[in-house]
Amino acid sequence: MIQRLKGSVKAQIHRGITMKRRSLIKGALLTSTTTLVGVPLAFGQPFVARDNPTALALKYVEDAEKAERPDKLGVAGKDQICANCRFYRDPTADAAGCSLFANQLVPAAAWCAGWVPIS
Repeated sequence: MIQRLKGSVKAQIHRGITMKRRSLIKGALLTSTTTLVGVPLAFGQPFVARDNPTALALKYVEDAEKAERPDKLGVAGKDQICANCRFYRDPTADAAGCSLFANQLVPAAAWCAGWVPIS
């Protein structure tokens, strides 16, 4: 009885170590896969098309200088660009995602009527 109990405890300890090792390996693989898969997805996003229905509704233009931009929320129209909009996801990037245009990129110098200042 004692011999069997000792063997059982040994098996549980060994199994615990094996399970921890497996969990560690799975976690490492998952992390590296997520990192590698995320990079191409970010670069694979298309830019907003001019004929996009949302872009048309929001009067989207790729070059803010070419848009009639009314003063809005205390900010002069000439100062409104995507890079300083609340919906632009990375103000330091030349092009980034926008909450108004799902899964599409917009240039930092673009503009649309949905512009809201970063608070």
